[in-house]
Amino acid sequence: MTPELKEKLLIRLFSSIEYMEEFTAHYVAGLQAADDAFSSFEKKYSIDASLANHYAMEFLQWQERVIPNFRGMKEDAILALSNAKKGKTSTIRSTAGNLRGLSKDMDGIGDNWWLEVDDLIRRKYADNMNKAKLMGNNIYYTLSDFWNPGELLVENITGSIDEQVLLKYLQSGEHP
Repeated sequence: MTPELKEKLLIRLFSSIEYMEEFTAHYVAGLQAADDAFSSFEKKYSIDASLANHYAMEFLQWQERVIPNFRGMKEDAILALSNAKKGKTSTIRSTAGNLRGLSKDMDGIGDNWWLEVDDLIRRKYADNMNKAKLMGNNIYYTLSDFWNPGELLVENITGSIDEQVLLKYLQSGEHP
């Protein structure tokens, strides 16, 4: 497959509804895992006074700001996917763009309480959010037409994409 064709196919993949569905599934699963983790921690926190003393500021920040925001982000992602399926991609582009800024938005908000949560939930959160961030970046750059020439072919940026998957996006008259 020529680099030029691969770039075309990657753009088609990253702007496809299937890719947006996968992105949304990871994003929603990651946000839900954070909500579940916090609920689990909240139960421990209400029982264990030492946890309450140690994590008081973090608990309050997550309870009042982060978790309500995550719930709103989850609803927004679902709406964005619905809009994309109707041909309006600006909201999924915005959702993906917002995810890109999430770590910056979390500066100054403690997350040490995660150490008190089951490792499986932590991994579910991290795995899904890492996949969502990578895919969200691909969607955002594609829908915003921000790719520099050749940048789509750099797997450190886009992630590894199986060329067999790309073949699905060939149009008539195109050959690998």
